[in-house]
Amino acid sequence: IEKALPDAIKNGLEKACLVVENAAKKNCPADKGTLRASIAHVVEENGENLEGYIGSGIDYAPYVHQGTGLFAVDGNGRKNVPWRYQDEKGEWHTTSGQQPNPFISDAIEQNRAKIINCFKDVMKK
Repeated sequence: IEKALPDAIKNGLEKACLVVENAAKKNCPADKGTLRASIAHVVEENGENLEGYIGSGIDYAPYVHQGTGLFAVDGNGRKNVPWRYQDEKGEWHTTSGQQPNPFISDAIEQNRAKIINCFKDVMKK
């Protein structure tokens, strides 16, 4: 029984992370699908603690999630707006930023009950 409780917690955390990962993939905007495909989770033991992480290693993921420019979460975006940029076709565009799309945060909020339910076996131990 000594090992059963930590195993049940780790299994619950693994299930909870998978619930959030799958929901984040559904919430994530997709052009070519690169960002969506990059979303993953990992469960790590950190000393006596177990920690679960859901995210993406794609360099532009935080900009999609948190927004940019005037629209960035907590006002952390570029202040010298609007700005212009040239795309790969040579066309010029003007922007003041991109609205945030918090696909991971939303996945957590939308699935709180499912996340809690992942740990029901822990209560039985």
